[in-house]
Amino acid sequence: MKPVKLHIDAPDGARSIALDEELSIGRTPESDIVIADSGLSRRNTSIFRDGDDVLIVDERSTNGTFLNGEKLDDRPRIIRDGDTIRIGSSTTIRVEAGGTRTAETPPEQKPTAPVEAAAAPPPTYVAPETAPSAGFDPTRILLIGAVAFTLLIVLGAGAALLFSRESSPPPSNGNAALPTPKINTARRIPLRVIDPLGDQNEDDLDDLIASWETAEKEVDASTIADVTVGADDAAEADLNVPASLLADRQKKALEPRNAETGIRPAGLDVPKELYGDGVIKQKAKLREMKADGYHQPLDFPDLAEKRLNKELIEMPMAAQSYYLDVGGSASDGPFQSFAFPNVHADLVPGSQKMLAIGRLADNFAGHKYDLNNPADRKQMRIRLLRMFNPRAKKILLDLAEAYYKQFNRPLRVTSLTRSMDYQIGLNATNVNSFKVRDENALPPHTSGCAFDLARKHMTAAEQNFVMKELAAMENENKLDALIEYGQNACFHVFIYFDGLAPKM
Repeated sequence: MKPVKLHIDAPDGARSIALDEELSIGRTPESDIVIADSGLSRRNTSIFRDGDDVLIVDERSTNGTFLNGEKLDDRPRIIRDGDTIRIGSSTTIRVEAGGTRTAETPPEQKPTAPVEAAAAPPPTYVAPETAPSAGFDPTRILLIGAVAFTLLIVLGAGAALLFSRESSPPPSNGNAALPTPKINTARRIPLRVIDPLGDQNEDDLDDLIASWETAEKEVDASTIADVTVGADDAAEADLNVPASLLADRQKKALEPRNAETGIRPAGLDVPKELYGDGVIKQKAKLREMKADGYHQPLDFPDLAEKRLNKELIEMPMAAQSYYLDVGGSASDGPFQSFAFPNVHADLVPGSQKMLAIGRLADNFAGHKYDLNNPADRKQMRIRLLRMFNPRAKKILLDLAEAYYKQFNRPLRVTSLTRSMDYQIGLNATNVNSFKVRDENALPPHTSGCAFDLARKHMTAAEQNFVMKELAAMENENKLDALIEYGQNACFHVFIYFDGLAPKM
């Protein structure tokens, strides 16, 4: 067989691997090739040989398998020398198939006329009659019967030939250059396409790590309103921030660097704490939260109630050491309630949700919003998206202060808490986002315990510094951190809601 190599360029480095028989690729040791790309499913893609043919099949992965830019379905496809495969968030594979292909068609598959058809007389054209026939004409009847019989023989021979090709094993010297390659469906292929290991499971955070990170639209500081806190809300006085500070911090955070920036700048050194254990700790803590009775917010009225009850607190939109780039995708439409599977309804006057959103609008830390004003509704949504668990505030501030002291730049925070309907709205425009399907799902950002830090604008030195700080906090059992690649390259941080390390 001709030699075949897979040249893999992934977040954890580049490598070349020879393909002997079959290789599966994924995020966990359940695959033959394990790649540290959080966008991969546990078992994402399989590549295997069938004689000289090389085939690829997607294992029903969350984010799919793309061959030369085309997303594959669950049927095997032949791949050729020079083809490019894209999987996960940022993994590409180039195929190198040695040897030369011949244009000659294998003898077994050379197009030949069926034997029966060759022995039969050619069809005879019968001109249509222009006038009714006078009486019975036996010659005409026999001629029509002969033509019909000839057509039946031709059709039968063609069907027999097709059946023999489909049911017989492919020859060992099968030619991948054929227009429509015949694949032996009686062999391993059906096992691959029904393999459930790649499926997304809402109850398994190991799978959901591949899809929950979805970037919102970048905040336009000119559309953000100042926050004015009433005199009787001294406990929330730090919320009193002008939008001009947000704009200044945004400009400072994104200013050009003298060194290389990006998803994988030269010198990036990822510690094992942000790579190694996946989301085992987050998975355990989310399970504890659900067992403790945590009610994930389905909609903005639910977020309003959590703020009124101080279950979640609002983070100031900016300070010297950070700014919140959240709420860029917030709408200005009327507030609605949400229920699964996909039911949006206007708020009922006098209902608990209507009362919650109304109470908050009347006194949002001393500021009053008009629910009939679209601009006010949007500002309320943006502020509700700035909330998270009270324990997370000190962790974020400590991290931001350390980063600012080292580099004189503010951290860019791109996600705090989201409601289910907001997350589902992001799903509609981003295939990589968390696919919320029922009320049993608990996306990390609806827990109030997660926040994201953008990193594409950072140098390797900046990213290494942040990762070192996060690794230290993880070792102190304060949080679980993870590096994310792809379009929404960030550091995903999950704090422990009760201040306790997960029970492993």
